[in-house]
Amino acid sequence: MKSLNHHRSCAVHGGDGIAFVIHSDRQSETRAIGKDGQNIGYGGISNSIAIELDMWANVDTQGSSDIFHDHIAIHSASTRPNSPDSSTVLGHLRHVLLADGEVHTVKVKYFPYVETKYINSFTANEVLLPYLKDNGEGRRLGTLAVFIDEGIRENKPIIAIPLNLSVLLDLPQSLAYTGFTSSTGDKWEKHEILSWKWCEGSHCPGEDGD
Repeated sequence: MKSLNHHRSCAVHGGDGIAFVIHSDRQSETRAIGKDGQNIGYGGISNSIAIELDMWANVDTQGSSDIFHDHIAIHSASTRPNSPDSSTVLGHLRHVLLADGEVHTVKVKYFPYVETKYINSFTANEVLLPYLKDNGEGRRLGTLAVFIDEGIRENKPIIAIPLNLSVLLDLPQSLAYTGFTSSTGDKWEKHEILSWKWCEGSHCPGEDGD
């Protein structure tokens, strides 16, 4: 039985969110630390891409272009320092209830090709345009897809973008650091990762919720 007391801070909205980050910040490497508050811990990390689960609306009086609703978004400034601003959003964000005190399951998957079966979930914008191209043989335009909860079992991403990671980021030998970032500000909540796994290959055990 879940203790409402233990998860009290998750039952209402607090700041700020959590992000899954891929980066190759050569100056900081494993010591890379982003900014707090609305930056969700990834803002300021160079040569990175962040899948952001944003649970707090930072109003425009704070110099933010944030929106009111909980949402999932993909942010990157290519090799420059990343930020949560609208100028770094790849495609368009998706509204989804996150700060509800429940446990959510998220899957992030990159395909080294355009996965046409997710075409109905595709989104794109002008920020994404420079990265919609091949980068030589074996580095073709791919697909980055994000699934959450029922979408994992139904194989239906909440957001998918056409993207070539080898064009977006400078990754020597195709290697990068991966991990999670999070932050709070004046308002706060618990950001808990109960478990996670990394898998390489066309199909990973249990990835469809079985």
